[in-house]
Amino acid sequence: MEPSSKRLNLERANNSESINVGDFSKTVETDDGMSSTDSCRNPKCNHVLEHKHKIFLSHSGAQKDFVEQLCIDLEGCDRYPFFDKRQCSLPIVEEFPKRIFDAIRQCQVGVVILSEDFFMKTKWPMLELVAMVKEMNMDREFGCKIIPVFYSISLEEYCDPKSHGRWIKQWETWAKYDKRINIEEWKNALRVLRRINSVIKNQGRNEVKCRKEIVEAISHLVLPEIRWDDSHVITQKNYEKQHDSKADVRVVGLYGMGGIGKTTACKALCNDLVIQFKGRVCYIEFGSMSKVESLKEMLRRLTKTNHDILGQLNDEGQCLDLLKRHIDQERPVFLCLDNISDKPEFIRHATTYLKLGFAKGSVILVTARSLGELMCLNSNLHQSNCIIMPELEESEARTLFLNHAFSNKHAAAEVNNRPDLISSCVQRCYYLKGDGTFHYHPLALQVLGELLGCVGYDSRLWEEHLQKIDMFSAELSGNDHPVFSILRTSYDSLSPEVQMLFMDITLFVPSPDCYNVDWNLYDWLCMVHGLRVDEIIRQCTVQSAGTANMNCDNCYDLGLQLAYLNKNSLVDISEFGGRLSRIGVHDLWREFSVAEAKVGKLRDQRWVYLAKACPELGENSPSGRCWENLKRMCFINDGLMSLDELNLDFFCNVTVLKLDGELSLLDRAIDLGGLKNLKSLEVKNSCNRKLPDLSKLTSLRVACFRGNDKVDTITGLNSKLTNLRILNLAGCRSLRSVPGVNELIALEELNLSGCDRLEKLPSLGKLVNLRRLDIFNCDSMIRHLKTIDDLIYLEEVRAEYKKRKRFRHSHGRRRTLTTLVAPDGFSTGGFQRHLQYM
Repeated sequence: MEPSSKRLNLERANNSESINVGDFSKTVETDDGMSSTDSCRNPKCNHVLEHKHKIFLSHSGAQKDFVEQLCIDLEGCDRYPFFDKRQCSLPIVEEFPKRIFDAIRQCQVGVVILSEDFFMKTKWPMLELVAMVKEMNMDREFGCKIIPVFYSISLEEYCDPKSHGRWIKQWETWAKYDKRINIEEWKNALRVLRRINSVIKNQGRNEVKCRKEIVEAISHLVLPEIRWDDSHVITQKNYEKQHDSKADVRVVGLYGMGGIGKTTACKALCNDLVIQFKGRVCYIEFGSMSKVESLKEMLRRLTKTNHDILGQLNDEGQCLDLLKRHIDQERPVFLCLDNISDKPEFIRHATTYLKLGFAKGSVILVTARSLGELMCLNSNLHQSNCIIMPELEESEARTLFLNHAFSNKHAAAEVNNRPDLISSCVQRCYYLKGDGTFHYHPLALQVLGELLGCVGYDSRLWEEHLQKIDMFSAELSGNDHPVFSILRTSYDSLSPEVQMLFMDITLFVPSPDCYNVDWNLYDWLCMVHGLRVDEIIRQCTVQSAGTANMNCDNCYDLGLQLAYLNKNSLVDISEFGGRLSRIGVHDLWREFSVAEAKVGKLRDQRWVYLAKACPELGENSPSGRCWENLKRMCFINDGLMSLDELNLDFFCNVTVLKLDGELSLLDRAIDLGGLKNLKSLEVKNSCNRKLPDLSKLTSLRVACFRGNDKVDTITGLNSKLTNLRILNLAGCRSLRSVPGVNELIALEELNLSGCDRLEKLPSLGKLVNLRRLDIFNCDSMIRHLKTIDDLIYLEEVRAEYKKRKRFRHSHGRRRTLTTLVAPDGFSTGGFQRHLQYM
């Protein structure tokens, strides 16, 4: 099913029937601030009926006091009857006849308090009784159950033909003026009551005991009414009951990132489906309760087990045995299993619940943060029955934001005159997802709405506040941020190795090349983490990645780690293998990573990401030793100012360093010589003419200097850099020479694209490991380039030149060149015969 359809369609295997658990339709809020989804509309009428009314109390006026106390007793047990003396049942100015009959149609139990007045005083008690009998006859199994209570009339008096004759005579009088009265139906109702086991209040019997007996009988038939607040729900599922009693148990999956509304949808569904499933609805949130507590909750909601017994149960096996024995095999249930993950105990518990043997027609909704986590349920849930959580439309996002910013609609009226201001707020919660699309994040809308709501509405104050803060500025970021607290659950479940990989992807991987040259992230990840690229791709594609447990501390398999992050939707990789220039990451995950990498306890910190100057970094540096755990560092924009006060010798264990910004503003030149273990260096957007000296960085594997168009000199390239695999100087337009590049014997990729002032290179004949050469837009160099014939191991050349150019080569040497990218008219000479692919 396509997510755009916004419908969760539970089709049977033969596709002949379906259960629609939902249209994620807009919910119109009423003037009193309550959502219209707090009520249920009978399709046969326009009268609003409350979900909770599952019991109908029928009586004559003479028994009002007894019935009113009975109503109070039932409400004390979380059962809420339809009682005509309650305004919630019969509001003032409402047309009561239609409402009464609609209530009878939705009720599970009808209680009739019998007396002489019931049959003789007014026609209404009998009209209600006949309606109950019709509902009972329509569905013998699941229709309305009637509880006769012989209150001020004995069973003998009721069965006496003389009583019947007296009552029928009165009915015939009423029938002359009311065409709804069918005497034969009324007589049949008397015969039906006679066959039903009843409650009898004998003369002198205590009324309290009588009411208790009625309450106990109802408690076995009607489950308690406990709802979740869904008054704030803007988008939710409206259930259309189409299930067949012969249908199988349906298991449905719903997935989406944290905070997007899955839990809210589950609770709103439970509220909506109380009537359709006769009160047998249950919500279980994984991680918030133990398995014993979950089983006891299911016993409480889905069975008639005495609640006193539940309080004595503390053993999982006892609870499970009781649940299996007490599940009603004839009555379907709606069960929500919310927030499962691929933790083995969660999968084991969920599988146990799915195999409990619920009645046919039952629906089980399972939610998770990713499709991969749902698929861990294996044969219990098919992928075709899983949908991604539908996204908010802009109008829904505006409504949700205003709902959190203002306590009532009247307070929000003034801000509606400033649609531009509302749009400015709402657009701050519009985030890029990992797949390249955007969406409004419900939890972010709530956070911003509540924040501005606390300020109080004043357009000037709001505008000033929005200018001062970003959604994730200092006053909102960190572990206490409400949005981040949701994401942290997933992040904290990762092993330290997988956390490092995730932070690399979100913050520290070099930026993608903008000069039409592929940037292979696999290469970079492999070099930084010490694996071969073909090995990581193989590991990413193995089938076992779907079920691998990556939470163990001894997991060093980088390929499976990457597959695990992809499966759990922390990153988005459309396919493994080949060249990969980007890995998709949701904006919120990037912001979370930035907050996670702020300077904190440096003794334990493994990464630092600074966008603003942070004097604490230098002030906390130890005397005479380094920060052992710190592995990654990134300084961007004003964060570069921190380098003025920093002795990088204290960070000798850092393996990845990114510098993005104007280095010329620093008071002193950067000395990287102390970074003995540095494997990856990126310097970007610097206006300096000179790059940092690389001569002492003997562990360096990747050096990326793209886009530094003022740089005319690079120093430190020498034969000691025996680990340097990739050198990227793309876009360094002022660069005139690259001395020492011919000494880099381990070099595999050399990118000089856009270096249009570079006139010549030293002989590259020593670079026997060079596999890829990029010389797009290097007119001066290509003009003087006589041959690349010495580079016999080249596999890929990318070149462009405005004039025709022929490279000479030696016919006596075997070539391995497989790819050449060149414009029309660019001659490749004798290479053509050796190309396997072009």
